[in-house]
Amino acid sequence: MRLFIAAMALVCAGAAHAEPRRIVSLDYCADQFVLALADREQIAALSVGARRDDSYFRDRAGGIRQTRDTIEEVLALRPDLVIRAWGGPWDAEQVYARFHVPVLQVGDAPDFAAARADLMDAAQTLGHADRGAAIARDLDTRLARLSAHRTNAPVMYLSAGGAVAGSGTMMDALINAAGGRNVRTEASWQMLPLERMVQTPPALIALGFFDTGREQVNAWSPSHHPALRRALAYARTVRLPPASIACEAWYAVDAAEAIAAELNR
Repeated sequence: MRLFIAAMALVCAGAAHAEPRRIVSLDYCADQFVLALADREQIAALSVGARRDDSYFRDRAGGIRQTRDTIEEVLALRPDLVIRAWGGPWDAEQVYARFHVPVLQVGDAPDFAAARADLMDAAQTLGHADRGAAIARDLDTRLARLSAHRTNAPVMYLSAGGAVAGSGTMMDALINAAGGRNVRTEASWQMLPLERMVQTPPALIALGFFDTGREQVNAWSPSHHPALRRALAYARTVRLPPASIACEAWYAVDAAEAIAAELNR
């Protein structure tokens, strides 16, 4: 009986510590899930982009090791879980399976329902379902608050690179969550003809990544075009926090709230 109890204690102890203890993140979008959900002691390394200015939880990354996403450097860290959105090899799950290392795929959520499910799945995998549930409740509360003040005003998202968001994108979802109506009904992302925006501006233009460091050094960026600058000078605009829209995740609700505040101002 004593041996049986001791064996059961060991089994329970193993189950209690089933969460990964050496997590390696391959890109800065995956970093956000790790920084939001994992204990610091669980993190073997974040990506080299963990402290960039559009990394949402960059302030939590201080003092945590960073690594490149090469297979050699990752395996040298002896991970028991690799997490990625787009970093590392495109077939990362198959590659790391050869070394018996599981891979958690996150990101690429087209709407808040998918982003919420992504969050909950990651929280479960990282061993902190309660943290995921708390963040999900906060997201639900904020989305419900936004839905109570719908204006249906036409909104267009314009990135500094000249891309506009159509249907089926997280940007389309957050415009809708903000109470606006996306003027772009085409699917996915497209480059907007400058003449069309100048001739028929929407009620509100949500700007992404304008005047960021990376865009300022890009001499070919459409954001530098004089005609676009003149059009924006006379348009109603709102600049979205770059860190809230750099990755397709639950915290994009920050950008939805920024749009809603401008629409209701």
